[in-house]
Amino acid sequence: MKKFLPNLVYLLLNLPLGVLYFTILVAGFSLGIGLSITLIGLPILFAMIFITYLLGDFDRLITAKLLGLQIAKPEARPSNKETITAILASQLKSAEFWKQFGYLLLKMPLGIISFTVAITFVSVSLALIGTPIVLNNVPDAQFMLWNGYQITSIPEALLVSVAGLALGALSVLLVNGLAKLMGNINAWALGSAE
Repeated sequence: MKKFLPNLVYLLLNLPLGVLYFTILVAGFSLGIGLSITLIGLPILFAMIFITYLLGDFDRLITAKLLGLQIAKPEARPSNKETITAILASQLKSAEFWKQFGYLLLKMPLGIISFTVAITFVSVSLALIGTPIVLNNVPDAQFMLWNGYQITSIPEALLVSVAGLALGALSVLLVNGLAKLMGNINAWALGSAE
């Protein structure tokens, strides 16, 4: 249970972070590529490579703080020349850059999956566990299960609550396992785990 709350927070943060990463990267690289025929496009692309590395650093930090998984940062590929074009070309040839870039873009669909699974299992568990309390304290409360069966008495509500406890235990295992899987994907994409 000690690791459950940080794991849950990590899974819930995956969606907003994924949307943020996707928006920044798609908008920035589209702008840079679109303006590459002018003089302003190359500095934008150079800045976007730097921003990609910063977003990767931020994601490594979140993973370290919430999951306790320390991920070593891959070294940026050096360039033979110090011109913007040479640095851009060097970074764009780096497999590490593309792996990190691809992961940051895929963080949004991964975030949708992790957010949906975490919210669904935890909220349904809590709703089932709280059924007797709500039924006892709110006189007009009505509870209907998915098959059309209506909960009308405290003994039925207690039985549903026990099922909620079992689903809650399964939810803890599922959230912890999914957080570990997401952390492993993060470690593979953003560097090697220490």
